Amino acid sequence: MIEFLTVVDERRKKIGLKQRADVHRDGDWHETFHCWIIEGDQLFLQLRSATKQDFPNRFDITAAGHLEAGETVRDGVREIHEELGLELTLDQLTALGVYEDVIETESFLDREFAHTYVYAYAGEPFTLESDEVADIVTVHRERFFALVAGEVASLDASSLVSEARYTLTKQQLVPHPDRYFQQVRIGIDGERHD
Repeated sequence: MIEFLTVVDERRKKIGLKQRADVHRDGDWHETFHCWIIEGDQLFLQLRSATKQDFPNRFDITAAGHLEAGETVRDGVREIHEELGLELTLDQLTALGVYEDVIETESFLDREFAHTYVYAYAGEPFTLESDEVADIVTVHRERFFALVAGEVASLDASSLVSEARYTLTKQQLVPHPDRYFQQVRIGIDGERHD
């Protein structure tokens, strides 16, 4: 199935529709949904499936995805269910803001306006979509932000669905820009979820 996205300008004004692959090839701005799940001083990350086209086997935002053509931010919550099996509504999440998230590689330019949310985990069981997510891990939140800021070389992560343990380095993360991580940190810390 071909996925169409709504292309927007730098002010988030709708320009038109385009196929996802073309949006990334051409570096068009588009909108996405990001949800970071936390529990006390812990932050949850997903390990992207080995079969993912972009950044396979890398650790990333707990749940995230593109808003397809015609979708609203409220529709973006489907990503949490599709990837993690959690049935949540937008009203259960806390909005952090809309952040620019730009990732450039040799093969594409991904320029997103990321509608970013946080969810305080309430103990629901995860049911991972194996084509999307290989594992869900917990890391110490402050140490994670120290890792992405280059202040520490690694951090420990523990699976929430198996006995697996990992030692993560920044190179094992999807390369979101530093400014994006700074904004997420400020947003989460401002919400005082501890």
